Amino acid sequence: MKPLNKIIGDYTCHLQQGEIQTAYKGILELIGKLRANFIYNYPRYVIGGIYQGYMEMTYFSLSTNPLRDEGIKFAIVYLHQKGAFEVWLSARNRDIAEKYESVLSSNSIDNSTVHHDNSNPNAIIKCTLTSTPDFEDPDSLIFTIEQGVEKFITTITNLFDARA
Repeated sequence: MKPLNKIIGDYTCHLQQGEIQTAYKGILELIGKLRANFIYNYPRYVIGGIYQGYMEMTYFSLSTNPLRDEGIKFAIVYLHQKGAFEVWLSARNRDIAEKYESVLSSNSIDNSTVHHDNSNPNAIIKCTLTSTPDFEDPDSLIFTIEQGVEKFITTITNLFDARA
């Protein structure tokens, strides 16, 4: 691994070109607009603030009051290194996560689109919404994400309702 000073020097050179700032600003603006659309179009959800992250991920959470009371939320996540949007089912802590992992593992879920990733302790299960986001067509991108999130939430809440 390179020395930290070399890495920071390389980082500074990339920033001086101006493209990283433009890209990062574009990502944050889209996520801000997406969050605003959820607030406006989906009043049944409790929407969290935007976590900008350390350029590894940027996300905001949403939940319903009953799921929030159980310590469950959904996160709409942009993964910077993958350049992809995902939706995650997450829990307030590991005990709650384990409870819901067992509920979900005993039910059939389409493994081609929804799965548990053992390397991601923050997501009980996740679904890739798009691995090729088109930031130059933000309205279509937001529509694609909203539709995927709604499908994911419906699938998960139906499974939870079936266990009750």
